[in-house]
Amino acid sequence: MKRLAAASVALLAAALLPGCAYVSRGWTSMAESTPTFLQPYRPDMHQGNIITQEMVEQIRVGMTREQVRFMLGTPMLTSAFHQARWDYVYYLNRRSGEVQKRNLVIVFKDNRVDSFRADPMPTEAEADMLILGRGAWKPAPAPPAQLQGPTAPDISTPGPGSD
Repeated sequence: MKRLAAASVALLAAALLPGCAYVSRGWTSMAESTPTFLQPYRPDMHQGNIITQEMVEQIRVGMTREQVRFMLGTPMLTSAFHQARWDYVYYLNRRSGEVQKRNLVIVFKDNRVDSFRADPMPTEAEADMLILGRGAWKPAPAPPAQLQGPTAPDISTPGPGSD
């Protein structure tokens, strides 16, 4: 009798187990079809140093560590084993699921830049849009034109003794 019960439980588990895969696929497709206002808020995750193309273009072989730190900020990664190497890493995980990762590696020799290599970096405007969002950045409005209206009459105050 116990063997029959154990065999029945095993057979039932084997029959129901494929249903778990169906349920997990169902939950995934249901999450994709749920309206965004019903989904939990998931902010963009920015980590690391934001380095732009303009910053990379300013790096020169022969710059000191202090000059590089002033221009780019403190590096995200410094290694006790590779003290002549600084890594500027940027990681962005957007709420849409898109992941961006950028690296800038600077190698020093005698406390001066010996070489560097960088992934393609965004421009200043693109970096601003990554941080603030696509709808936040708008070009500055043009300065208002000078209004050409009637000019004020010239009123001069007479000096003392001139009557």
